[in-house]
Amino acid sequence: MPPAGLAVLALMRAKGYIESTISNHYSSQYKPYPIVDNPKYTTKDVSVVSVLLNPPQIFQKCLRTWLDNDPKEIVLVTIFDCYQKVLGALQSYDFTSDERAMIKVYHLEEGIYGQRLQHALGFEMATGDIMAVVDDQILWSPSTLEHMLPCFEDANVGAAGGPLGVYILPERRNPDVITPWEVAGTKFLFGGRGGGTAYFVADKWTWCLAGCTWLARTHIFQDTEFLNSFTWEQWSGKLLNSGGDNFITRYLHQHNWIAAVQSDEAATERNTLQSYWKFLRQVPQTFRHPYVLYGTCNRLLRVPLLVVHLAAWVHAGYHHPKLTLAYLAYNIWKQHSGYKKFFAAYPYMLTPGNILAAIACDYSPLFIGIWGLCTLSTDNWVHGDGNTAKKQPGVVIQSPQDLVKPVTGMDQAHGGNLVDTATQTESTPEPDEADEEKPLPFYFKPLLSMDSSSDSSENEDYKHKES
Repeated sequence: MPPAGLAVLALMRAKGYIESTISNHYSSQYKPYPIVDNPKYTTKDVSVVSVLLNPPQIFQKCLRTWLDNDPKEIVLVTIFDCYQKVLGALQSYDFTSDERAMIKVYHLEEGIYGQRLQHALGFEMATGDIMAVVDDQILWSPSTLEHMLPCFEDANVGAAGGPLGVYILPERRNPDVITPWEVAGTKFLFGGRGGGTAYFVADKWTWCLAGCTWLARTHIFQDTEFLNSFTWEQWSGKLLNSGGDNFITRYLHQHNWIAAVQSDEAATERNTLQSYWKFLRQVPQTFRHPYVLYGTCNRLLRVPLLVVHLAAWVHAGYHHPKLTLAYLAYNIWKQHSGYKKFFAAYPYMLTPGNILAAIACDYSPLFIGIWGLCTLSTDNWVHGDGNTAKKQPGVVIQSPQDLVKPVTGMDQAHGGNLVDTATQTESTPEPDEADEEKPLPFYFKPLLSMDSSSDSSENEDYKHKES
C-alpha cells in the first residue's frame, strides 16, 4: 500500500516547521510601544465600558482593579431585567464616594436584549477621548491603562489590544477542586501571542482584538456609520448578536486604522466565521503582505486541513502501524517541553485527567470549527438572547442622577420604583421641570420600522428619556 497517509503527515510536519520558523522570525522583532514622558493621553482621558447581565462573583475585584487604574469614568451597561441586581451589587461594594461618582449605569428598555446593543449604548455614552472596553470578569494590573495608552501616540492607531492571562481563584488551586474545563481554558491562553505579534510586525496587521479588553479612540465608535453597521450586521437574514470583536477589527482595517498589539505575554484572539468571498472582499488589506495573505488562506482552510490531517493519521495507522507509532512518539517528544512548562506554571493542575484536558484543548479547533460551521445562525449563547434580536426597537437610557434619587418620570417609564442607592455622587441634583422626550439614538431608529404593524403610539414607548 502506498504510504499516502505518511506522506501527508510528513507534508503537514514540514508545513508546521516552516510556519513556525517564519512566525518566530517576525515575532523576535516585535517591540511594545514604549511609555513616553509627555503622553498625548493619560488615564483620565479613558472611559471604561463594560456590558454585563447579573454581576459575576468576581465582579467587585474586577471593578476594583479598573478603579485602581484611575480612569475618567466607568460606564456599565446592562439590560432592564438585571438593572436592579447591578445597582444592588454596587451598593454592597466597599467604594468611596469619589469612586462611586465615577461609575455610571445604563440599561436597555424592558424586553430588549443583545450584547451588541449594550456595547453600542456604552460606546455612545463614553465621554473620554479613549475608551477601554472590558468584559465583566477581567482583572487588570495596576498599570494596564498606563501601558496601553502609548499605542495612541501613533496617530494611525485606532485601537489596541493587550496581553491576556488567566486568574484562578485561590480556593480552586487544588487538584481535587480544579475541573478539566478550567484546565483547558487556561491551556488555551498559555504560551504567548505567537502569530499575533508576527503579523503585526510583518504588516501592522491584527486578526482580531480580543473582546476581553481593548482600547480605542472613542470617536471612531460613536460614528453613525459604525453604529448602524454594528447593530445591523446580519447572517442569513438574522441580526447578529455575537462576533462584535471580529466586526470591530474588520471595520478598523476597512477604514485604514491600525489595530495595534501591545503585548509580549499570553493572549488569544476570537474569531467568527463568515463566507470566504465576503471575508476576502471586505478586507482587501489581506493582500498587502504575502505573510498576511498566506495566514488568511491558512485560516480559511483550517477546518478542511485538520480533517485531512486526521484522515492521514487514520490511514497511516492502519497501513503502517509501526512507522505511525514511531512518528507519534516523536510528536509527543516534541510537544513534551510545552506541556512541561504549562504544568510547571500550574502545578495543582497536574493530574491524568487534566493532562488529557490540556491535550484535548490543543486539538479542539477541529471540533470547534466544524461545530461553528454548523451553528452559524445560532448566537443565543452570548450575553443577551440573540433569538430576540429582531424584536429590539430601541433603548431607554437611565439618567445617572436617578441612581441617587428616583424621579417620577423614570418611575413611570420603568413601571416601578428604582433602587435608591448612591452609585453616583452623594448630592441629589435638582430635577428638571418636566421630562423632555428626545429622539432615539440614531443607530436604533431603523429598528422602529422593522414591525410594520407598529403605530406611532407604540413607538413612543421607546423614546430616549433623560431627567
